[in-house]
Parts: sequence; structure tokens; C-alpha cells
Amino acid sequence: MDYCKSLAGVFLEQAHFTPREVAHALSQLNDGLPRTKKSVRTLVSCSSTTISLMRDRGRIGTGAYAGLASFWAYKYRFWMRGDAHANGYRGISIERARRKIHDTFVAENLPLNGETARHDKIINDVFCKYPQKSLLISNPGYTQ
Repeated sequence: MDYCKSLAGVFLEQAHFTPREVAHALSQLNDGLPRTKKSVRTLVSCSSTTISLMRDRGRIGTGAYAGLASFWAYKYRFWMRGDAHANGYRGISIERARRKIHDTFVAENLPLNGETARHDKIINDVFCKYPQKSLLISNPGYTQ
């Protein structure tokens, strides 16, 4: 492990991440960064995000889900991964929207990766500014 990674590891462990999480997150990043503060800050930021995402993957299906990890079906990818904001959606944060959808799916005992009309309605209710307008318009060539 190079100097920047070992220094970033110290900062991450001081931020109460486990040594195992730190080692895994840092192992996914390239070695040989220049020895600068910016490099260390970048490593800490990227690793912290990676660790938070790993932790959230284990929380899918529980009330502790934070809205970071993906659980949705391929059909909903543009809305659920954050592209909704680029497509004109201006509302609550994408993490909060994901949590709301996730919690509704769990409360109604729906499969988290399902693609039913009820899934469509829940996602439309969260992302649609005007409830009568459906964001997930059915495509005549699309088969479920």
C-alpha cells in the first residue's frame, strides 16, 4: 500500500470505519497517486462513499435502508438511479425518494425488484409532480 492510501486509511479508521471496510475500499483504488493533500482527501472521500454503499446494500429490505444501494428492477433504472433529476424532476432528494419507494414496497410486501402496475403507481406517486400524468408510459412494443 502506498503512502497516500495508508494515510487515508488512518483518517477512515478515525471516522469509525472498521479496518476490514477500509482495506476493502482502498483496495479498489489505484496506487501511485501523487503525495498531496488533495490525493488523500480524494481517497478518503471515495472510500467513505464505497463503505457507505456497502453498508447500505446489507440494509435493503429493512427499515435501516438509507437510499444509497440499488434494489429496483431494470425498468425503473432512469428514475431510481437519479436520472430523474436530469429529466426535469425537481422534488425531494433522490435518496429520500428511494427510501420512500423502498419503504412502501416493504410495507405492502411487494418484491423489491418487481415490475407490476402497483410498482408503477408507487414510483409515479413519488416522482410525478402531477399525479394524473404517468411517467412510466406503457410502450406498445414492451412486454412484461
